[in-house]
Amino acid sequence: MTTQRHPSNGSPLAKQQGALPGEVSAVPTVLSDEITPQYWVNAETGRYYAARLAMNLFGQWELEQAWGSLSSRRGRRRYVPLASFAQGQAQLQIVAQRRQQRGYTSK
Repeated sequence: MTTQRHPSNGSPLAKQQGALPGEVSAVPTVLSDEITPQYWVNAETGRYYAARLAMNLFGQWELEQAWGSLSSRRGRRRYVPLASFAQGQAQLQIVAQRRQQRGYTSK
């Protein structure tokens, strides 16, 4: 079996999927505030916290959390598996409330 290369990028996948320059992809993309990272900073303690919803390679939603010091590159990251996107939205609200209670401001 031979595959023809697309003249614009040389990728055999581009020809198989029918993607030509200027065409809109059939792959759906989701862009919303829930997926974009949310950042919080505590100026008094010099700490930051970030959280976002992301889909892993297996198609499951995860809550990605990162935190650390503003004065160093050290920090931690944690991934929490979720049952659904709705559960992730609820978890993000809980995280936002907790950050607010602890003196963080949203960026």
